[in-house]
Amino acid sequence: MGLLLALFGATNASAQSTVELPYSISFNSTNDVWTNIDASGNSGTPWFFNADCGSDGFCPPGSWSAIPSYCMKTSVSGANAYYVSPAFDLKKDKTYTVKVNTGRMYFTKARLSLEYGKSATDASAFTTVSDIPMAETNVQYDNSYDVNVTEDGAYYFAFHGVGTFASSSNEYVYAFSFDIAEKTGGETPDPVDPPAVDQDGTLPYDMTFDSAEKFATWTTMDNSDTPGVTWAYTASDFAGKPAAHMGTDATSATCDWLVSPKFELKEGKSYKITVDAASGPNNELNLILDYFVGSKSADNQKTIEWIGSKLPKTEGETEGEGGKVKNEWTLDANKDDVYFFAFRALNWGANGTNDAVSIYSVKIEEMAEGKPEAPVALPYEVSFEKEESVSGWTAMDRSASTASTWSWNSWGYQEYGADWNPVGDQHPCVGFSSDFNTDANDYWVSPAFALEAGKTYVAKAHTANNRSCIESGTTSFTMKLGTNRKVQGSFDKTLGTIELSTVYDRDPSTFEFSVEKAGNYYVAFHISDKTGANAYGYIFDFSLAEKKSVVEEPVATEPVANLAAAELTAEKSVALTWTNPAKDVDGKDLPADALLTVKVYEGEEVVKVFEDQAPGSEGKHVQAYTDETFVGEHNYKVVVVYKDKESEAATTSLTVKVVVDAINGVMVPADAKVSVHTLSGVAVGNNLSTLGKGTYIVRVKTADGAVKTMKIAK
Repeated sequence: MGLLLALFGATNASAQSTVELPYSISFNSTNDVWTNIDASGNSGTPWFFNADCGSDGFCPPGSWSAIPSYCMKTSVSGANAYYVSPAFDLKKDKTYTVKVNTGRMYFTKARLSLEYGKSATDASAFTTVSDIPMAETNVQYDNSYDVNVTEDGAYYFAFHGVGTFASSSNEYVYAFSFDIAEKTGGETPDPVDPPAVDQDGTLPYDMTFDSAEKFATWTTMDNSDTPGVTWAYTASDFAGKPAAHMGTDATSATCDWLVSPKFELKEGKSYKITVDAASGPNNELNLILDYFVGSKSADNQKTIEWIGSKLPKTEGETEGEGGKVKNEWTLDANKDDVYFFAFRALNWGANGTNDAVSIYSVKIEEMAEGKPEAPVALPYEVSFEKEESVSGWTAMDRSASTASTWSWNSWGYQEYGADWNPVGDQHPCVGFSSDFNTDANDYWVSPAFALEAGKTYVAKAHTANNRSCIESGTTSFTMKLGTNRKVQGSFDKTLGTIELSTVYDRDPSTFEFSVEKAGNYYVAFHISDKTGANAYGYIFDFSLAEKKSVVEEPVATEPVANLAAAELTAEKSVALTWTNPAKDVDGKDLPADALLTVKVYEGEEVVKVFEDQAPGSEGKHVQAYTDETFVGEHNYKVVVVYKDKESEAATTSLTVKVVVDAINGVMVPADAKVSVHTLSGVAVGNNLSTLGKGTYIVRVKTADGAVKTMKIAK
């Protein structure tokens, strides 16, 4: 708001000669246009020209030459002097901008102010426009003031110096230049009172700061050492554009926020912030994009990006090559809550010259879900010895403070002995340093892995810790499994606890696990500490692979039981029966679904194979013969095959005897082979008792090889 100047004095303005605007003067040489008023009561302390360091001229640090200027010496008791401009014809319906450049030396506490009046000779006719702040010695300060007058007339401006006499040494104030011009772009509007409560914002959000009413939907937080200048709406900034503007705050260090309405954000979602902003010439004020969760306060500040003093921000700029302009940033919401976005103006020291930042528009929108992350193939193995190895891994910070989280550390881990002397070399790794005075709650999250139900997986990692983790007993270090790398609640399965150890070279932590449902999963190292001072973690490597199934050596079954052979005389056959085994040779039960192969031998010849026989089932085989092959001794064995292993053979024998009537007194030995034919040569077996009446040719071959042929009638 322009300063409304009350007018003093009764000088007839219309009768005075005035200087045309705009007007500018540099006090780098003597002049007779500006005049002095010594109001101290003892002459000799007015303003005078000084360009000599040896005579207490204004000398910047390290310089042996003075900057020419007009100055006032304030070591004389009662110093009180005005350095007065020519007259200017000002109109009540216009706004004028007065710019001054001033300085001080010797740590003076003398007060310097800019004043106005309607007389060039009467000190009592002047009133103060503003004190001119100058925080440091040997520094030139630029200050600017908007002025409105209540009636048309001729007006004088003056640098008014007043001594405080706080020191016996010489103390000086200096004037380097003065400018006055009619302000273009209209008046700076009166500030609009901020809303009583924080307004609710809806997404997508699009704000252009082109009116005081729109600016009033945001709030300000003046966090300067000495509250004073803060963010305000201006209808015309250094570029002649309406903006949310932060200007010079020459009274103190600056740390002020411009805060958005509140937004309901969801954990796991990403939000894009797009900003149109610019900085004034040679800006020295830094801009930081922050956010607050739950409530807005300086103690609840979290940073998205340090934008810097050059706006718009330029990335990748190198000498002789233009960079890429950046005006978009993203925030991954770390929990479901109310969020405020805030622009922080930061300057470590009072600066009355170059601070000027404008924000023209802000957009906030939820980002669309991208393509599902492609899983990494197994087996997977990574060493965190080099920085590029962390590609694909992300830090998920769920602490109350986001001051620190997992990151690659080139210094890495240094092992210490019992006397706290370093042992061995540093080991680059991924590390975590505790969030002091907060509840550490941080995840180091892997790429996605496609895991299958029913399979077993093995995760391994070499890790180490700080001794304080072990001694305090408050640190928890675990490996977890989750389905969403941005959502803490999805990491609901703990694979196991990682041992807290200060030993670098040791066996890895190993965890076996399986999943109930096939899908993409993430493995995370989770570190936490309720005290907020003792959570330190170091991760050197990680591997994940499917567990190799143990190939069991096949074991043979027991032999079949109850093997028996029975003669089927009429069918000229032998019936074999047995019981298949239910146990292996070690006495262990065979699986109920085991499939057995059973081989039946006569002698060494396989005569029958039975596939897919169940353990403990009954087996049977009928072996048929001809008249020539039926009589005699038959030897059988049965073998069980399971998983390519053969059981011990079970054996049995059966002798089929010749049955011949003793006709004509001829006795046939039991071991003889007998064949019977009709007179026409047709074979009819070897059992005469079963033949009808007739004449037959009987051939008997005894064991000694003798053959006897007989003609027998029945």
